[in-house]
Amino acid sequence: MKLIHLLAAFVTTCALAPALAQGDPYPTHPIKLYVGFAPGGATDLLARLYSAKLTERLGQPVIVENRPGSGGNVAVQQITQASADGYTLVMAANYVAINAALKRNAYDWERDLAPVALIASTPNLLVVPTNSKFKTLSDIANAARDNKGNVTFGSPGMGSTVHLAGELFKLMAKAPNMTHVAYKGVSPAELDLVSGTIDLMFDSISTAVPLVKGEKLRPLAVTGQQRIKELPDVPTMDELGLKGFDVEATYMVVAPAKTPTPIIQKLSATIAEISRQPEVQRVIENLYAIPLTGGPTQATAFLKTEEEKWTSVVQANGLKID
Repeated sequence: MKLIHLLAAFVTTCALAPALAQGDPYPTHPIKLYVGFAPGGATDLLARLYSAKLTERLGQPVIVENRPGSGGNVAVQQITQASADGYTLVMAANYVAINAALKRNAYDWERDLAPVALIASTPNLLVVPTNSKFKTLSDIANAARDNKGNVTFGSPGMGSTVHLAGELFKLMAKAPNMTHVAYKGVSPAELDLVSGTIDLMFDSISTAVPLVKGEKLRPLAVTGQQRIKELPDVPTMDELGLKGFDVEATYMVVAPAKTPTPIIQKLSATIAEISRQPEVQRVIENLYAIPLTGGPTQATAFLKTEEEKWTSVVQANGLKID
């Protein structure tokens, strides 16, 4: 009889489980969305855009909290240590894969993170001072092949896409005599670039375009696979002969590993709906970015491809974190 009762209880539980899952009230309290950079940048602006839209659709506040530092890793560390319940997220980017290639992560992203959804991607812009002697990619490559010469390129820090675009160019163009100059932020790097203290920069497009339009800098190429609307006459690196050159900052929402699949699916579907809204796409395009709608599978595959790509660049150029 006990066995019969146990079986009956088991069957009843199995029958109720789907109903309970379907009736899961998630979320029932505020969600925290971490950002690994200071307020005002593209990552922060996207986080605030999506937090407002998620708040509307989920019925609970989605609160943005900035935790800058270590190339975005301080924020990611917050969710690797958080409960996997869907109430702690991060607006991350491909720095997760880049930092893995640089051996900079204190975590294993494949083990500790659950990618939820792709948000947007934005290329960088190769720019030089307006009076620079460099007019073409060939000018830069030839100068960087000259044993007597040295070409300097700036960035807001080691491991940023601004930095690694230069390292990829150095490798693909076979231009060994290029020196990376790391700054503490984009603004000081751009100030030195405008003044001619450094030769060039694969700059963040959101800050480079205004300087180009103000005739402070001259654009040579876009680092993504397509030209941008604001500068339609500026070709891509691929068009200029560096076939396959593709460096973009790609933003995504990430959760802790082991977050229940129904929660991941709900977040992913909700984010995709938001991303398809025309007003959201307009805001993203105003950030010189391209809206994306990939879910967990696409986001995970992207990070794997990025880690492989940058690991080969790091190894080939002997890059190390100081």
